[in-house]
Amino acid sequence: MKRPKKVLLLGAGGMGMAPLALYLKGAGVRVEAYDDCFCEPNRGHLIKCGVKVLDELNPTKKPDCIVHSSAIKHDDPRLKKFKNLEIPFYRRGEFLANLFARHKVIAVVGSHGKTSVSGRLAWALKECGFESSHLVGAQFKNFLLPAGHYSKSRWVVLEVDESDGSIDSFSPWITVCLNCDWDHVDQYSDRSSFAKTLRRLFSRTKDTIIHSDAKPLPEIIEGIDGKSIHSFASPKDPARFLEANNNAVLQTGYVLGLDFTGINFGTFPGMERRQSTLYESRERIVVEDYAHHPSEIASLLKLRSQLLPDHELKVVFQPHRYSRTKALASSFAEELSIADELHLLPTYGAFEKFDLSGAVESLTGYLPPRLRDAAKIFHNFYDLRMSLGSKKKETSDQVIFLGAGSITKWAHAFSAWEKTGGVKHDAFGCFLEGRISNQSKMVRDMPLGSMTTMGVGGAAKWYAEPANIEDLSTLVEACNFFDIQRAMIGRGSNLIVPDQGFAGLVIRLRGEFWRSIDLRTNDTIIVGAGAKLKEICKFACAKNLSGFEFLEGIPGTLGGALRMNAGAMGWEIFDLVEWVKFLMPNGEIKQISGDELEVGYRYCREAYDGIALRAKLRAEGRAQHLEIRKVIEKMSRKRRKNQPKLASSGCVFRNPDSHPAGWLIEQAGLKGEKVGGAVVSDVHGNFIVNEGEATTEQVIQLIQKVKKRVKETHGVILEPEVNLLGHSWKEFLS
Repeated sequence: MKRPKKVLLLGAGGMGMAPLALYLKGAGVRVEAYDDCFCEPNRGHLIKCGVKVLDELNPTKKPDCIVHSSAIKHDDPRLKKFKNLEIPFYRRGEFLANLFARHKVIAVVGSHGKTSVSGRLAWALKECGFESSHLVGAQFKNFLLPAGHYSKSRWVVLEVDESDGSIDSFSPWITVCLNCDWDHVDQYSDRSSFAKTLRRLFSRTKDTIIHSDAKPLPEIIEGIDGKSIHSFASPKDPARFLEANNNAVLQTGYVLGLDFTGINFGTFPGMERRQSTLYESRERIVVEDYAHHPSEIASLLKLRSQLLPDHELKVVFQPHRYSRTKALASSFAEELSIADELHLLPTYGAFEKFDLSGAVESLTGYLPPRLRDAAKIFHNFYDLRMSLGSKKKETSDQVIFLGAGSITKWAHAFSAWEKTGGVKHDAFGCFLEGRISNQSKMVRDMPLGSMTTMGVGGAAKWYAEPANIEDLSTLVEACNFFDIQRAMIGRGSNLIVPDQGFAGLVIRLRGEFWRSIDLRTNDTIIVGAGAKLKEICKFACAKNLSGFEFLEGIPGTLGGALRMNAGAMGWEIFDLVEWVKFLMPNGEIKQISGDELEVGYRYCREAYDGIALRAKLRAEGRAQHLEIRKVIEKMSRKRRKNQPKLASSGCVFRNPDSHPAGWLIEQAGLKGEKVGGAVVSDVHGNFIVNEGEATTEQVIQLIQKVKKRVKETHGVILEPEVNLLGHSWKEFLS
């Protein structure tokens, strides 16, 4: 393979691909990276190191090749446009094998322990001043070293994954084999199948094989000639697995002619999600670990029991992949039986389709009665937290979160809860520390009145301006964990904030990412949810696109317009929509075509349930710039003539079927009606304006008065179309 100059990485947010991005960037390659679900701090670290992180799968230049994670299949429809350009595609493992074909690769392999050993080895080599590159499958704690590092040396420490079969592409200089358990059951029919894979790898190894003396590795390696073969001790006590990891590293150093015995391995901080203590007090300790195989679970839980024999052992376990859970259910149950309490999360499928036989319920039947009868499966954090209980001074416990999926978020949420003494909003803030990028804004007790066109109301308990979709998703996820009410605001039109404020999180999509407006085809544009409607109108006019003129007079953003199907001059926003991309309540990002959306008068269900991120808008047609300007100016004159200039939230009431709300209000003699600083406009009866000192309470009282009078005079019940942040109008107008 010719060394590429430009590479596009797909699925780059995971800890298989992110280290590759760092390595390639260090090697001088132009790297662009895309993932559906980047998260912090990994995303920020890539950007800091010069990797261009894409918000959409639209590279700035044609790449020399595309490398994708195993989670992305070759037939993924998103790849079609690249295949038409005849760009070479590689799975991550295949690409690495080709990239390092002429390097002296130290391949760390085995069913488990690879990340811990490869990370420790890379660190030890650096401590000795031995030049080498490395790619390992997790972040070093405290970012002591980058997960991927480029060196001009031909030596490279590489964690080689067997899960997708790409291990068969490697021919290392040195192979360090830690163990041989049956793990990736979708790839290997049994342990003997994986053993054959390892034997083939040993045969292809160019110089040296280093292996554990634990069975069946000595048998697998028998009869392989022409290699230098070394073994290291694997303690019989599974709880001493850290000692075995050290032995593997020491033996590798010996083979390289290095003496690691002078290194203080006690100063090695370790790898993220490997025996990580998240919280510790006299009564409780919270630990997370990546263990997702019965052997790993057995080793870790025995170690924890030996370290703290007087602490109750409370285990929270999330199975990883349906295939593994189905095949090893009884083994999982056997090793988890050491726990005093067992709490379960639904199986994390990774990229596998749902399989009932591999759901977490499949292992509960194998548990002993004391655990089977008490074990529960949790779908929300509140229930899990209540089940784990509070710290008790008379007893001590250790809560161990086990799994390779999304359980890490549950672990960090629980540790945040413990650190803050169970104060919900403090825990919310603690959980988000380091989980959203530095480009995002996060403020506590933020006044909101000035952010609305009405100019009234109190403060939000929390206020955030996420810089990107990933930060937005993290904020929503945190609200779900801690049961924090959330609300979206744009420019604050069509919105009234209560005087007491909002007791949750207010999210506002501001910044360059959210305001983007780009021409996609001759008659379509892609618009961010934070773009002002007036700016969309201006952009369309400059591109000679007609049909957007009515947006000029609506004082809001696209996100708010989609949420309430904003309209003016006989037009509505969904007259223009081809598709909208949403962040759905379950965290999924979903693109829905306009004709599939549930849209009504001042309403779009999907925009209420989810959060609009971007939309593709189609013009009615094309026209000369001056012709479009004339239409805009005509609409603008009409709006200025018929709408008040003082601060307002726009039209207050929906138009009933009989007559426009403004006409009914005027006929009831309500123009100029006042409550404090809130006044029914004498320009348009359906506007309540703020003369400068109005409060929300006064605005609500005036709305109540208008509604009552119109009912008395015309028998018509007016319903507000303006939103009251955090409340239903039924609370005030029933």
